[in-house]
Amino acid sequence: MLPRLVLRDRRLVKPLVALLAVSVVVLGVSGCAFPKQNSLALSQPQGIGSVRVHFNLCTLGAGTACGPNEENESVQFLAGIAVPPGSVPPATLTATPVGGGSPIVFTRNEEVAREITASSAVINAALQKAAGEAETPMEKEILELIKGAFGSGSWPPSGLQGVGYLSAPVQEAEGANGEWSVDADFGLPTPAAGSPFAGPFGTAIAYGFRVVSPSQPASRPIHCTTIEPPPQESDAFCSGSLQQAQLGTADLKIAGPAKPGQAFVGGSGKVAFSLKYAGTPPAVPSFALSATTTAKGGKAKPASTTFTPAGPTGTGKVTVSVPKSTKPGTYQVTLTAATPQGGTAVGVGKLKVTKPTLKFNGVKLDTGKGTATLKVKVPSGGSLTVTGKGIAKVKKKAKKAMTLKVKITPTGSTSGELEKAGSLKV
Repeated sequence: MLPRLVLRDRRLVKPLVALLAVSVVVLGVSGCAFPKQNSLALSQPQGIGSVRVHFNLCTLGAGTACGPNEENESVQFLAGIAVPPGSVPPATLTATPVGGGSPIVFTRNEEVAREITASSAVINAALQKAAGEAETPMEKEILELIKGAFGSGSWPPSGLQGVGYLSAPVQEAEGANGEWSVDADFGLPTPAAGSPFAGPFGTAIAYGFRVVSPSQPASRPIHCTTIEPPPQESDAFCSGSLQQAQLGTADLKIAGPAKPGQAFVGGSGKVAFSLKYAGTPPAVPSFALSATTTAKGGKAKPASTTFTPAGPTGTGKVTVSVPKSTKPGTYQVTLTAATPQGGTAVGVGKLKVTKPTLKFNGVKLDTGKGTATLKVKVPSGGSLTVTGKGIAKVKKKAKKAMTLKVKITPTGSTSGELEKAGSLKV
């Protein structure tokens, strides 16, 4: 219910008269639920990720305070929520009753957003003009009352985009005193090049309602009341920005490397992820790191199990162990960063698994000692083992791709046979 205004022996400036005329029309159709004063609040429940926009609705009695409804009528409510461009809005909103009653379900409707935007611009311009021309205490008092009903600024505010919602029809009951809680989760925008959202996250709520009847069905087009032409019975009353709020946020983006990591069957490989952080909260969150891989039987382990941003960028290295049973191919490696509140950021990289290919570059014999030196070119860092019947087991390590020299030495009966025959194939 809008405030009841009485004029006595005062001539108001023209813009104020026009605004008052709109208010009088609204008085004839409204009891309604309206945003509760000072109920708008923002939070980031999971530490990163979606921002929750919260506000309460309540039935309005006399004045602007919550109280018993004064009407018996069927109405629809219009809700406008302004958010940063690129935010991901929910498809529906549910106003949950506080202390019993039926919920109010809102469905996303861009016609609502367009109409509230257009009408709030007209009303705001009229309010500004009236503010500059109001002179007497009564004129100024009436102007403040009208501002309370229409909001104190255009919607959406500069730098924000508007998202509109329309409720299903709601049956208002005279004398009923209701209150509803609304929570709407908006996904953070994703700036260009996969950067994290730097914040802050701003919002402003606008609101409206219209009567529903057999002659004015809920399916009719939405049109918000304007000053000129005069308001029509089928119009919706729409406010500008009733309440505004802002929240510092935290966001983390994880990206895998442009080129896949490399690993051999039976060996291990590394995948280096880039971590980009941005935020404006009072404290920087700490993340627990974990990793997985789609390589069957493989195990992925991050070099560090925690990440606390010390700047805008960081690195998360993951070592993947590949069993001998793994088939060659390209597999996914996933790095997950989780906050204590349950929020997660995920990045996916790739690991290419191949069979190691060895190249033999000849053998040099030492006939005096009865040994042979085998030259083996290995494709990367790792361990090379040479075994065989009648020879000593040899193990060599390489830090990178290189040629290893492996000394082959006969053992046991093989050594005796070599001494008798002068040469022996092993």
